[in-house]
Amino acid sequence: MNQTQFPLLFSPWSVRGVTMKNRVVISGHFAGWWVDGGLPSAAFESYIEERAKGEVGLFVIGATSPMPGSGWMQNVSDEIIPRYAALAAAGHQHGMKVFAQLCHPGFGPLPGVSIFGPIPSTPATGPRGKSAPRKVPSVTELQELVAAHGAAARRAAEGGVDGLELHAHESFLHSQMLNPMWNTRTDEYGGFAGGERFLRETLIAMRQSIGASVPLGVRVKLDDMEQRGNTPEIYRGLVQRLEADGLVDYVITTGGDGRLHHGPTPRPEGEWLPLAAELRKVTKLPLLHAGRIVTAQQAEDALAAGWLDAVCMTKAHICDPHHAKKAFEGRLDDIRYCTRCLQSCHGAMDRMTCVYNPLTSREAMPGWSELVPAATKKRVVIVGAGPAGMEAALTAHARGHEVIVLERSGQIGGQVLLAASSPLRKPWGRIAEFYQRQASKLDVRLNTNATPEGILALQPDCVIVATGSKPNRLHNTLTTNEVLPSDDYLDRIGDKNRVLIFDNEGSNRAITVCDYLSALGKEVVFVTPLASIRSTGDTMLLDEFLQHFRKRGVTFYPGYKLTESATTKKILRHVDTAEELVLENIELVVGVVGSACNNKLTHELRGKVSELYTIGDANIPQTVEAATYQGARIGRRV
Repeated sequence: MNQTQFPLLFSPWSVRGVTMKNRVVISGHFAGWWVDGGLPSAAFESYIEERAKGEVGLFVIGATSPMPGSGWMQNVSDEIIPRYAALAAAGHQHGMKVFAQLCHPGFGPLPGVSIFGPIPSTPATGPRGKSAPRKVPSVTELQELVAAHGAAARRAAEGGVDGLELHAHESFLHSQMLNPMWNTRTDEYGGFAGGERFLRETLIAMRQSIGASVPLGVRVKLDDMEQRGNTPEIYRGLVQRLEADGLVDYVITTGGDGRLHHGPTPRPEGEWLPLAAELRKVTKLPLLHAGRIVTAQQAEDALAAGWLDAVCMTKAHICDPHHAKKAFEGRLDDIRYCTRCLQSCHGAMDRMTCVYNPLTSREAMPGWSELVPAATKKRVVIVGAGPAGMEAALTAHARGHEVIVLERSGQIGGQVLLAASSPLRKPWGRIAEFYQRQASKLDVRLNTNATPEGILALQPDCVIVATGSKPNRLHNTLTTNEVLPSDDYLDRIGDKNRVLIFDNEGSNRAITVCDYLSALGKEVVFVTPLASIRSTGDTMLLDEFLQHFRKRGVTFYPGYKLTESATTKKILRHVDTAEELVLENIELVVGVVGSACNNKLTHELRGKVSELYTIGDANIPQTVEAATYQGARIGRRV
């Protein structure tokens, strides 16, 4: 590949004689649909190949345990060898190298402080079940695990992968053994020193199995952070000793555990690069880092600073499998940039996809990876320029149709724009920004009120109604002060200070309202009849929000229904116990109580056009993921 505006990112690099064509790496991660009877599935081959077509330099096959029972892919017999061969071939046919990672999930529950803070919830109404007792493997069992890693490494190498990697990060087995807060053993494998012994024995077993020519790396933390236990200095010393003894050929790092590792939306991008830079000072090993680097420019800057030798852009390529190729070609406007919402990837690992790229998880489905050109060119009129309408428009246009998009407002993005008004959710706006950049490819007519007569005057062969939904209004018979629906608070909050949010959905919408208002310094009271505070997204994202909300003084009343209101006094009633609480001096109520489809046009056009579809929230109010999938599916159908 010729160098472009990112010359370092798209330059080759080597480790133990294996050369990658560029420095874009997809680190080990996991989706439930990759597993077929414990082995890598055929759909996983298509997932890898799509990213190889996207010009990624290195893909690491993650979440593969050398022992049965993990629920992940399992490398426990020679049955996996041909599956490794197929995965490697999927990458090799497009010039991408493929490494295999081994990772034992470990033994829980772990002692010490939980990764996540407590979610406000109602007291249990019945006895809670007890967690299973934590298993502490015997010395013999640990030695058997060492041997199992060696055997698994041999099978991966025989399958033709280009390199091997051991996972000693997050809260999995080798990380458990390294953290003295988790590893409380008193034998030779106890504490950090014992954990390092276990790590070294495992690496030696893997090396003995794969021979001298295959690269071997390790994934470790930069800091234990919220779990405490080990400081950055301790981990830097570990890397230095592994290098001095020639046990590894490269190191891949990330900061912390749990939400700090996966980095939900509110966390800064590239947050742990300064720690990677400190590690760079003490090792000459090739250094890779996975830590919310979501643009080619961020990656280029980290390489230019000399902190890294290659850059992991994993969620960036979950979001857009062709991110690297588009960056290399200078097509930055065509990239779908990751919002780090974790909503449809980490938050739904069983069916992992992307919140606004329906191709992810459907690579193996006919007509998805490669669009089928339309047999007959049609004029397709789409009403609504939210995610559903724009995804349908781009898909239909790419297949050769003439597409006209009519949007009532002056902006492209629909309800995404409102959600992105939340300070902690600003990266969510990247969804709208992508469709705004793509609008130049289409005939998009803003500030256009689409009527049946106006639509029919365009002589469409197909009409797609994507007019979204309207939030319902909370009705309280005794309410005498202002009650707003969840789309009408931005401009009408004024000087009102004490605000009650009533959430009957358990979606991101109430979280967004809470963020916006509490960031303004308003005194926010969050009431929900649900048993706990909930969101549409990932637990890590919710935990991050709650930490900010607590600092801002938000008070929570889970399990309570708003029953009566008179002027500024609000009466809450517990849904289980009927206990009543009185809240005084509430100046404004924002109700998050569901939405109604805005699909009047569908009924008015029925029978007047040959093809008529209703998608997104106009069909049924759901998520951006559902909306963009429907748009992509119908765009492939027309």
